[in-house]
Amino acid sequence: MIDSSTAAEPPVITSPLSYAHFEQMAALELKYYGADFITPAEEAYRWYCKHAYTTTAATVNSEVVGFVNLFPILPAEFEKLLCGQLNDSELTAESIVDIHADEEPLHMFLSCILIEPAYRRTGLTHRLLRAAIAPYLPVQHRCRLIATDNITPEGADFSRHFGFTAQGTSEHGSHLFVQPFSSFISKVFASQ
Repeated sequence: MIDSSTAAEPPVITSPLSYAHFEQMAALELKYYGADFITPAEEAYRWYCKHAYTTTAATVNSEVVGFVNLFPILPAEFEKLLCGQLNDSELTAESIVDIHADEEPLHMFLSCILIEPAYRRTGLTHRLLRAAIAPYLPVQHRCRLIATDNITPEGADFSRHFGFTAQGTSEHGSHLFVQPFSSFISKVFASQ
């Protein structure tokens, strides 16, 4: 649990991440929405072991205080996402595209961004986003659209703030947003 004395310590972008970190991330998510919207820690860790670029996390004393899940998903999965038929909890490691495998276009999904309240408005959001984007800079010419699927009002506010355009509501009641990946990169690196 984060308290005011811990909040004075600066978070560190942490790599490599352990399975315990993924359990902490799932516990953080449970503070804000139900388990039916959360990829189980076991599967999220499997994503990470197969494609380390899927997750970027910040820790204080080995405790996760914020994280981002950003990765390309298969075209069919991306289409389901845009149609409101994909729930994050259904994603598997096999849903994620290997950015090194070929030269096909990449369809990006910002699946989750979560910052503990004590670390909001400290610049950690931008640090995490920039670190999460970094692996995609060499292949950004292949990255087409980026989508978000927001369960909370704060998530929808985040998407609007970073230039996403509303696309409607999903079958599970979340709010979908999309924009070109190049625009998202520009917005993240232009803002503080």
